[in-house]
Amino acid sequence: MKQFILTVVSFVVLLCSCENFIDLQPMDKITMDDYWSTSTELEYYTRQFYPSFCPWTQMVAEMATDNDDMITGSPSIIMNGVRSKTTGNWTGEWTSIRNVNIFFEHYAKCQSGYDAYKQYLGEAYFFRAWFYFNLLKKYGDVPWYSHVIEMDDTEELMRPRDSRLLIADSILADLDNAITHLELRKDVGNNRINKEAALAFKTRVALFEGSWQKYHANTDFGTTGADPTKYFKICVEAAQELMKGDYKVGIYSTGNPDEDYYKLFGFDNMSDINEVLLYRAFNAAEGAGNSTQGFITYNSNSKGITWELVSSYLDKDGKPYDYLNTAATNKGNAFLTKIAEDCDIRLKSTVWIPGDLMSVGENTYFNGPNIEGGALQLCPTGFQVKKTANPSSPAAGKSWETQAETGLILLRYGEVLLNYAEAKCELDNSVAYEALNLLRQRVGMPDFTVNVQSLDKNKVDYGYSITDELYEIRRERRVEMALEGQRDEDYMRWAASALFKDKRPKGYPVDLAQNPNFSSKVDENGLIDYYKGVMPDGYQFRDKQDYLYSIPQDELTLNPNLKQNPGWY
Repeated sequence: MKQFILTVVSFVVLLCSCENFIDLQPMDKITMDDYWSTSTELEYYTRQFYPSFCPWTQMVAEMATDNDDMITGSPSIIMNGVRSKTTGNWTGEWTSIRNVNIFFEHYAKCQSGYDAYKQYLGEAYFFRAWFYFNLLKKYGDVPWYSHVIEMDDTEELMRPRDSRLLIADSILADLDNAITHLELRKDVGNNRINKEAALAFKTRVALFEGSWQKYHANTDFGTTGADPTKYFKICVEAAQELMKGDYKVGIYSTGNPDEDYYKLFGFDNMSDINEVLLYRAFNAAEGAGNSTQGFITYNSNSKGITWELVSSYLDKDGKPYDYLNTAATNKGNAFLTKIAEDCDIRLKSTVWIPGDLMSVGENTYFNGPNIEGGALQLCPTGFQVKKTANPSSPAAGKSWETQAETGLILLRYGEVLLNYAEAKCELDNSVAYEALNLLRQRVGMPDFTVNVQSLDKNKVDYGYSITDELYEIRRERRVEMALEGQRDEDYMRWAASALFKDKRPKGYPVDLAQNPNFSSKVDENGLIDYYKGVMPDGYQFRDKQDYLYSIPQDELTLNPNLKQNPGWY
């Protein structure tokens, strides 16, 4: 099957090929039996969900925000507790779910055989699970609708919210159905929904809900009667199914530990990379590219990795590294060069180091971060983002207006291994050494070992005690998955606002000989303190409120059976 490119342009073209259907009546008013008669018509219908399922085009700029791994020009309104109550309604957030339910009400009219349409049935189950998972993360309890709700169905429209346990269980049931019907990745490719991607997503959902219920237990965000163990087991079982060897999966490794992790995120075409289970592809020639390279290899666009992430990387012996001691005698570029030499290769794969090649075509190299630049050029922490760079891309070293085709990874096998390891540890405090070592071996690190957290020179505070085993597994997750859009989900499900609350994110040690006007913007250790003036008391996350969004006010007014989320009254 030819490559299936996930772009809005391609889907619009494909949908428009079904002119009779489009012209007859709107998508959400389908009643004619003849449209659903062939598998091709089912395929065209399900393709409409790809743009809304994956609206992003860049990993770092769009997915890696609102967490303690990176800052931008202004503090996150979520982390800083200044997010406002939502006005208006949430109608738009349910449109895709309603349209998926239209599919379920009509697909059985298809006269083609099951083998001809099963892929599209599997996609529909996957999409509904994906859309509902977004609602679960955002609002917690929501109504579960598995059928089309009409405007005059007052009883359904006026329902109270269902328990988040019912929502989570229904999402997992949809994923089980998706796994049953979907084709294997080897048959449909990895920029189309496939069986392996559905299994990977199942591990993410189950780990999220298990963690949420464990760490939010006995709070307003927990659910009475919840069994976190149930979800951890589901995560482990789904991961084991994917790991058992019957699928096209693996860790991308060519035997070059100095480059493999770095290169993984910068490829245009990821179709042959077994680790990438699902990605979005782009086509710049058709105006469907992205700005990834422009904002990574040309401008930093006010993005800066934090000291808190950087100091999580172990040294090359697998031991905690004394970053503050190194910062006392190494400043600016010298500090960047030193930690690149001493620490886990994933660090220099994520942060630009002086001398790094940024663009082959433009023959440009990284000379150092611009910590005093304008909005586009500014790197507010001195740790400038390198992850997703590809110096060989035609767009490398050029402004964001030059479109790139850098693939956007949505699900990868490396995450599955981490989900598995974390869930296993949550169940019985065991360590999945074999799975974790696959990640270590790729970058030439020693096998995974459990360091005693009390000896960590950069100890992380989650606001509660965890075992050394879990502490080290969470560290591995942080450095392996840095800037991939999962970190905000992690601190939310871990109920771990203590990671950043009442603290300000820091940057690298400034060389004041090179930046003499920067002395007012550093802390007592000489580290950049970018938010020192605008956030003097640190992030002010509201623990009894900010773990969920507010239910939109219009919905509460229209439906008195809906109850507002904690703290938003």
